[in-house]
Amino acid sequence: MNPFQTLVLLYLVGMMSVDLSVLYYVLRKPLVSRGAVLFTSSILLYMSLEAMDLGYIIFRHGSLLEEPVTLTLASVPALLSLKGRDSVIRWRSDLRLASVLGLTLVLDELSMGYLYSLGFGPDLNPLVSSVSNPAFGAMMLADAVFFLALAGVRDLREISVFTFAVSMSFMPNVFISFPRYVLLVTSVLSSAVMVVNIVTLYLLQMKSASFNVQLLSFSLAGLDLFMMLGLVTLSSGLGMELISTSMIISMVWYFVLVLHNFPDRRTNLGLKHALTFLALVNLTELVMGLGNSVLGFTVTNSMYNHVGVQGMGNTMGKTMSMSPFSNPFWWLFPMDPLVMVSSSFTHMLASTHDLLLTLVYTSYVAVMATTMTPFYVIMMGAEMGFLVYERYRNVTRIKGWTLAILVGVPVFVWLIPYYTNLYVFGMSGMIFPVTVLSFTLSLMGIALASTLFGKRAYCNLVCMSAHMWSNAFYDRFKPKRTHRFWEYFRWFPFTLMVITFVYWALDELTQSHAEVDPLNLYGMFTLNYVWWFFFFLTPIFGTYSCSRQGWCGFGTFVGLFNKVLFKVRAKDVETCRSCNTVECEGACPIKIEVREDVLSKRYVNRISCVGCGDCVESCPHENLIITDVRKRG
Repeated sequence: MNPFQTLVLLYLVGMMSVDLSVLYYVLRKPLVSRGAVLFTSSILLYMSLEAMDLGYIIFRHGSLLEEPVTLTLASVPALLSLKGRDSVIRWRSDLRLASVLGLTLVLDELSMGYLYSLGFGPDLNPLVSSVSNPAFGAMMLADAVFFLALAGVRDLREISVFTFAVSMSFMPNVFISFPRYVLLVTSVLSSAVMVVNIVTLYLLQMKSASFNVQLLSFSLAGLDLFMMLGLVTLSSGLGMELISTSMIISMVWYFVLVLHNFPDRRTNLGLKHALTFLALVNLTELVMGLGNSVLGFTVTNSMYNHVGVQGMGNTMGKTMSMSPFSNPFWWLFPMDPLVMVSSSFTHMLASTHDLLLTLVYTSYVAVMATTMTPFYVIMMGAEMGFLVYERYRNVTRIKGWTLAILVGVPVFVWLIPYYTNLYVFGMSGMIFPVTVLSFTLSLMGIALASTLFGKRAYCNLVCMSAHMWSNAFYDRFKPKRTHRFWEYFRWFPFTLMVITFVYWALDELTQSHAEVDPLNLYGMFTLNYVWWFFFFLTPIFGTYSCSRQGWCGFGTFVGLFNKVLFKVRAKDVETCRSCNTVECEGACPIKIEVREDVLSKRYVNRISCVGCGDCVESCPHENLIITDVRKRG
């Protein structure tokens, strides 16, 4: 470290210490002098512009003549503080004052980051250099801790803003001058914190409909998406301009949020608000999974001198780049989804010469390739697992089954589909190909479990749709009604599934090796594409549309076993007959006519019933119970 670099470090540490000390002295109380805030802005401007001058003079051999100009500019807020009569204000209630202070803080952070980049690198364009260094990350982390402590009240909004800033401080471009494995570690850490941030946004949506909360939720979800898009471009080798721009804009908005309280008036939330929020959050998760999987695949294979090997057979009609088992991280980053997407686009366009068809097919591959990566599944499992836990806390009569769903998340959505060749519909065969034997054993196991416990054994415990929909947030999107058409329609996807399974089994037994694996194509198209379309549009189609509308043939298959031992039974039929509220039918996500079935045969065991137990939980008379092999009614 040369003397100039030592000077830079000492200046930055001193500058940050002075900044936080001044901010604490001025903003530690809710009421503060307007002139004091403006004078504080001038102090911050003096220090930030001095940092830029220092870097320009030392490392760019600039002229000292720019000093008077920058000092004059920094004096503007102080001069404004002398204009007019001073007054005492609530500093978080004045948007203009908060904007002035926020912009000076942004300039302060960027100038310190730029000075560090001039001394230590990377010396790129000022936009990228100012945020792509560890000094910027350290400052954002310090700001996050400082403003959380300054807020005093540790409510969910403060935690949400805090995690937003922390995730920004560990973005991989901040550590671009470090070894590549550091980029991967920090990217995973940043994404983990962002998942916590998204969970807080879900909880805020559940708890409050105020303008303040909605503005916070929508803006942070949108900026999370923006930063993750930047991560994809970085991981793909397309430069750091997008991720740097997203972080600067996110930093500006962060300071606005911590320095100003927006009106807390109640707002009317409609369908478009729910759709927009879910679209932003789900797109963020998809892009996060894509960016980290691409980065993880590239970094880990380059670390162990691998370039990826051809494997996984012909899942999408082409082989794809796979991590060899000699890469110790093959289990987390087994494939490069970006290679799958780009090669599928090229292959389809060359085969069909139809751009529209190619784009449709490529969108399918993009969603499928991302949602089948272990990183994405682990990330989503952790996020939705917490929301299932929130449901567990709120229910009283189905706690045991909700706990079973919580345990089933890692076992049936991650461990079994990825690291065995057992068959879980739409999820298996990504790493270890499914064989006729393992497929047969899996179906026998699923049939046995569904016979003993009903359809819930699969559709509520194994399939990821239960983990995504059976939680505290999505309960609000239960449909209002259904149509008898779906009772007939469900047999069409079921028949198509049976034909696909038979065709695949014959292909495997005769070793014909079809160009496209029908088992994976049908299963992944249903679960990783069609299902995601309905999941994105849950506010329109409602929860469990897969079972209610019957477009999941596998759900219909396991539903047949509801007819054996499983029943939602009434303790007393007359209690149901005299009930005026019929809350069981309102709570049912499938919209089964519970009372009609109970009055006619004392129980419910329709093929469409997923056994979620919401009808049991909602019954005000505690008159409904679930019976299966453990408890016969």
